[in-house]
Amino acid sequence: MNTPAVLILLLVIGITLFISENMAKAKWMPVVLARKIVHIVAVTAVAISPAFFANQWLLAAIVAGFTGLLFWAVATNKLAIDESRSRKSWGIVLFPIAFLLLLAFFGRSKPWLVIYPMLVLAWADAAAAIVGETFAKRYFSLTGDRKSLVGSATFFITSILLLWLLPYSLSLFHPVFQWPQPSHFGYTWLVLLTFVAIVAAAAEALGSGGLDNLLVPLFVAWGMEVMILPDGLAGCVMAIVLVILFGVLAFRKKWLDAGGAVAAALLGVVLWVAGGMVVVIPVLLFFFSGSLLGKLPRKAISDAKHNKPRDWVQVAANGGLGGVLIMADTFFPSHTLLMAYFVSVAVCTADTWSSEIGQWAGGKVVDIVRCTPLQAGLSGGISWQGTLGGLMGATAIGLACYWMAAFNGTEAAIVIAFGFTGMLADSVLGSIFQGRFLLANGTLTEDRSLAKGKAPQKGWRWMTNDAVNWLSNLLMVAAYLIFCW
Repeated sequence: MNTPAVLILLLVIGITLFISENMAKAKWMPVVLARKIVHIVAVTAVAISPAFFANQWLLAAIVAGFTGLLFWAVATNKLAIDESRSRKSWGIVLFPIAFLLLLAFFGRSKPWLVIYPMLVLAWADAAAAIVGETFAKRYFSLTGDRKSLVGSATFFITSILLLWLLPYSLSLFHPVFQWPQPSHFGYTWLVLLTFVAIVAAAAEALGSGGLDNLLVPLFVAWGMEVMILPDGLAGCVMAIVLVILFGVLAFRKKWLDAGGAVAAALLGVVLWVAGGMVVVIPVLLFFFSGSLLGKLPRKAISDAKHNKPRDWVQVAANGGLGGVLIMADTFFPSHTLLMAYFVSVAVCTADTWSSEIGQWAGGKVVDIVRCTPLQAGLSGGISWQGTLGGLMGATAIGLACYWMAAFNGTEAAIVIAFGFTGMLADSVLGSIFQGRFLLANGTLTEDRSLAKGKAPQKGWRWMTNDAVNWLSNLLMVAAYLIFCW
């Protein structure tokens, strides 16, 4: 460990944070500009820190302590608040978390997957924000935060330049900066860099509330790993073409809104490049079957999103965990991770088929926990028709697992069992934790927009159907991984 260099890095971050925050609070500098100055300096310092730390445990401890300090500063309003956006700067807390995740998995084996994703975040994200604030005339919003086309274009171009130029220049100073890549910058490498930049720009566009500080490094690291795979070029080009076509079709058909289309496209790129048709077919089966079943007439509707284009939250709740598993499989190929992915899709499909078929068929509905009659359409309620529908959904994914992935019958049965159990777990979680509101006419609803600020009759207000879906999915995947272990 180079102690003087470490002290200099920490001192630079501290001084930058102190000066910029005081200037912002004194109205001598816009809060956005102050944030970006701190962002560039702090993220760059963290990014290059592996060159100065031989002991990665010590480095992780320092960054973790730094993260805790930032969390305290944001939570207690010690940092200036961007009044134009009326929110705290939680993004400044998320970038160290991204760094710690990358450091834990690749710090010793592939340090370039720690350094360069963080440098892209440091400079491309700041460049996009500054150019967007200065020159943008047209804006868009996918997940909440306002973004600009010129800002996204700047992020895209800056990402390519950084990944092209930095490895050649920084590797002259320290071997930790070396990234195994071709000795020349040819057509193939340019296409692959473009692929990574597209994925990174999409992740940045989706990030709101500072979430892009977590998403961008993780997706850049995944893209860099894909670049050095033997068949990386063909998979990347095919993924971009097919996924863009699917995203445009889904948006035009109003299956997905703009945020949902971009989120689904990003998920589709990961699935296609990392797993091909083997992992894409099951998720397409889930998506199209759910969309078709959603067109069935319902006798009761409790979901405010019913018959509306799916948004990014629904995409993340149903496909996010599966995407994470397939990304992990890129770095650490494993039959267990692939099976866990099928379990995740089976849980989502079983829950969707159960809900749609149950509400279409009608019939007696009872609370799965209390075994008392329950208003149709509310989470936690089950009927024999819906339960049968859930079993059919899980079986559909199990058969796809058996056919597409050439898994044996026992493995397919395991996928079906976990998928069906996940559907039941979803109902249990919904019954206990999901917010339920009593309307003036005496009916119950889970639509928070109809509650108008009322306290929930039961459950937690923030526990939505999407949150329950994600949690039940996570529990089943975790249970399967523990079962395999």
